[in-house]
This record gives sequence, C-alpha cells and structure tokens, in this order.
Amino acid sequence: MAERESKLAFLRQSGWIAVATVLGGVFLTAVHVVASSQAGMSEAEYSVFVTLLRVQLLISIPAAGLQAMFARQTAAATSPVEKARLTATLRRVITAIIVLWIASLLVTQLGFPNLYHRLNLTNPVAIPLTLTVGLGFILLSVLRGVLTGRQNFWGLGWTFTVDGVVRFGAVALAMKLGHQATGGMAGVLAGSVISIALAAWWVRELPWRGREPIDWPVWLKRALPLALGPGVMVFMFSADVLFVQITFAKGQTHFYMPAATVGMALFMFLTPMAMVMFPKLVRSNIEGSGSQALQHALVGTAILGALAVLTLFLAPKLPLWVLYYKNPIYWQSDQLVSWYIAALYPLLLANILIGNLLAKEKLGAASCAALLLLAAGYAALLWGQSDALLKTTTQTTMDSHQFAPATQAAFQQIIKTFGASNLALLALSAALSWRVKTEKTIPPHSLSAEEEH
Repeated sequence: MAERESKLAFLRQSGWIAVATVLGGVFLTAVHVVASSQAGMSEAEYSVFVTLLRVQLLISIPAAGLQAMFARQTAAATSPVEKARLTATLRRVITAIIVLWIASLLVTQLGFPNLYHRLNLTNPVAIPLTLTVGLGFILLSVLRGVLTGRQNFWGLGWTFTVDGVVRFGAVALAMKLGHQATGGMAGVLAGSVISIALAAWWVRELPWRGREPIDWPVWLKRALPLALGPGVMVFMFSADVLFVQITFAKGQTHFYMPAATVGMALFMFLTPMAMVMFPKLVRSNIEGSGSQALQHALVGTAILGALAVLTLFLAPKLPLWVLYYKNPIYWQSDQLVSWYIAALYPLLLANILIGNLLAKEKLGAASCAALLLLAAGYAALLWGQSDALLKTTTQTTMDSHQFAPATQAAFQQIIKTFGASNLALLALSAALSWRVKTEKTIPPHSLSAEEEH
C-alpha cells in the first residue's frame, strides 16, 4: 500500500512538473514561431538566435551542477544548523557567480575579438547580453535546486511556466519593434529575471541571516562531480549546434536549427521525471530507506521517449508545421527531425542514470574522468570531420531558401555522430550504474572472507 502511494505521489508530482514544463515549453516554442516568421528574424539571424541559446547553455554549464548540489544539500538539511549552513552557502555562491560573470565579460571583450565574426554576429551587444542571460540562468538554477531539494514542486513548476510566458511576450515585442537575434536574447533575459524573482519569493522563509561556517574543501569535493556530470550532458546536447553555426555557411545553417529546436522541446518535456527523482533518491540514501523513484523515472522516460521517436518517424513534418507554420522554408528540415530525436533518445536515458549516481554520491573521480574523456572524444569527432563536410558543401551553389542535398547529407552525418556519442554515453552510464549496484549487493561476509585470505 505504501509503495502504491509512493508511486502515485511520484506520478502526481512529476505530472505537475511536466504540465508546468509543457505550459512553459508551449510559450518557449511559440518564441520560435514569432522569431522565425516572415515578420520576425531573417533566416541568418534566426540561426544566430538558436546558436546563442545553446551558447548560453554552454556558458551556464555550472548551473546544472549547482542545481543538483543545492537540491542535494537542501534535501539533506533537516536541522536548523544545516538550514543556516545552506543559506550561508547560497549567499557566498551567488556572490562568486556575480564576480565570475564580471570577469568573463572582460575576458570575452578583450581576449576573443574574433568571436563575433566566427558566430556571424551583427550586433556587438549580443555576446555581453548572452553572458548576462547565462548569469541569470545560473542564479535561477541555484534557486530551483533549493526548491527541488525542499520538494516544493508547486513553486518549481511555476518558475518554468512564468519563464516561458514572459519570454514569449518579450520576444514578440522585440520582433514587433524590428529587433533581430539580440532582441530575442533580451526577451530571454526578461523571462529569467522574472523567474528569479518568483523563485526567491518561494524560498524567502529560509534563515538568510545565518552565519554558519562552511567547510569549503568538503563542499567543493562533493560539488565537483555534480558540476561535471550534468555539465557533460549540457555539452553533449549543445555542441552540435555551435559546431554547425561556426563551420557552415550562414545561408544553410538555419536548416539545422528546427531539428535542434524540436529536440530541445522533447528534452524539456521529459526531464521533469529526473527532477522529481533526484531529491527522493537523496533523502532515501540519507535515511537508508528504499525508493522506486529511479525505476519510475527510467521507465517513464523510456516509454515516452520511444513514443516520441516513433511518432516523428511516422510524421516528421508534424512539429515543423506547428513551429514554423508562418515560414514554410523550415519545413524542408523534416528529413533531419526524426533522426535527431532518435539520436537524442540515448542521452535522455543516460541523464536519468547519471542523476541517480549523483543523488547517491556514487560518481567518483574515475567516473568523472571517463565522462570527460567521452565528451572530449565527441568534440574531436565533430571537429575532425569539419574539412570533409565543408568540402562536400562548397562544391554546390547554396540558396538560403533551398535546403541543398549536399548540406542535408552533411547535417545527417553530424546527427549520426551525435547519436553514436550519446549511445556511448548511455553505455558508460549503464556500466557505472551496474558497477555501483553490484558493489552494493556484495554481502558483508564476502568482504570479510577476502580480508581473511
């Protein structure tokens, strides 16, 4: 009976997060409708906009780790002293984030003057604005981590919904005023600012005046895996878009972005199960009790993800008709959509398994090193084939309104690399999970017997 109630509670909570994420996702998706319309951005500027969104994710790679770290620390904070230590850590981490953000602005402006040219940017404000959006996302993720750890899924869900609604309204206004990709990023920033204010209100009753000392070496030792694990996920999910924008002619890059956007929508729809799973596993690990959260999240993600893959293989143009009904140019990307979602599917499953390892503090130095090596291998595979891909695409005349067969073949090759790397990541995360499971199930007397020998 208790197990059934636990399952129902998990489904109810993940269901609300899914609903809130879908509501927010509908408006986030609608951003692309207005941005890609004929009254919105040009094709080249839309490609820049999607790329800047992924650059923002790469900038905010620490966000995923910090969110997981604060979710775990909050879930474990049951005494007044631990709660005071939590808020003291929050204050200092937020201060450090702001200092690093200012430093990154200076370094980017002075040390990478060619970055604007490489990303085909036309507005010099784009990079500082994207860095600011990255800061906002990191701060928002920290607060979302606290909400997750407190299992305040009601407040957490509203931060997703409000972010989407405000972003859509701000981007629509920017398009009406004639702004392009930079105006779109300003709309993204507006959504983050309002969501930060809402999340801060939800955690206002924490003991913010506490002055508990922090053991930073211990905290950083526990935080490093939580930064690397989700950071690898973000990199695997974003590197292909950045590679396409940097490598290919701007007259064709916009045909890759619809597939990446559909992938982002699916990712947002399925990750709520991992969000609900994480604090439950943290708490069960601390209390030494069992939890079916991993099983529920893994089975749910596997089934829903498989249905999405099957649906998009049967009707690949369906999401493009919805997203880009005002601009049929992007419908030509239908040949990429189904394969992109299939390539993304292993990453969704790996995200659940790695989240489980992080919640149980089982992602050690060797495991982190293996994840980093895999991510580096993926980057090397992408970069290593850039010359060959460019050679095939530069031999044909490119028209920004026509998806050239040569470019389509090149993009499919990138998606194959993306999929193969995600399969390798899933295999690695499954192997790490199996190793932890077998270590856990070794009877104590077996270890004693080995020691006696």
